[in-house]
Amino acid sequence: MNKNKLFNIPKPVPDAKLRLFLFPYAGGSIATYFHWAKLFSDDLKVELVLVQLPGRGSRMTEPSHQSMESLMSELMSHAEYISDRPYILFGHSLGGRVAYELACRIAKLELAHPKYLVASASRAPHLQNQAEPIHDLPRSAFISRLEQLNGTPKEILSNSELLDLVIPILRSDFKIVAEYRAQVKPIQCPILVLGGEDDNDVSFDELKAWSELSKGKTTIEHIPGDHFFINYNEGLVVDKLLALIATL
Repeated sequence: MNKNKLFNIPKPVPDAKLRLFLFPYAGGSIATYFHWAKLFSDDLKVELVLVQLPGRGSRMTEPSHQSMESLMSELMSHAEYISDRPYILFGHSLGGRVAYELACRIAKLELAHPKYLVASASRAPHLQNQAEPIHDLPRSAFISRLEQLNGTPKEILSNSELLDLVIPILRSDFKIVAEYRAQVKPIQCPILVLGGEDDNDVSFDELKAWSELSKGKTTIEHIPGDHFFINYNEGLVVDKLLALIATL
């Protein structure tokens, strides 16, 4: 592949039979997924591709995307690479909606569609967002809301200097959360929806609505935990992915 800052591959698999693209949640980075590669046997020939968006990690000095359109412009510049061999799109929360929009745009170019889309802790993207927008709240109110969401590490929330670095990223991502609403364009591939058993941010109906966006089968499975179950029940999430891959 062409070297770029968007994709991070922790364990390259030159003869990969499948690529698994991993999209972060709002404010997240490749750190969530970096060590997952160790959980995939070499025999599977699965290459994990971590999507590193601007504003974080090695791209800290780059401005964050302010809209889904801007984010898609960057992703679609790599559309041929993304689709040049069998692949799965996985995204948590906002990442699930990014994965869906990407699948739609790849289909529009008549490139190979994904084998599966996995939406984790993500409301179906064509639904109206019922939550009040938070991206333009005053700093103190914004931090308070982040504490309630429980997705930002406490060591960051308690460190003013670190907050100065991450708040612009979080505001940009939550702006996309608030403003993006997908058109209903059912994709060819099946969808696996993962929901947290104690997720107060995404209802069962919001998970179920993903079935309206696929011409294939939509399966809903639950993982113990709240909206950020991916941070402490990652083993179960990876097990779900391995079980899915075994069916392909």
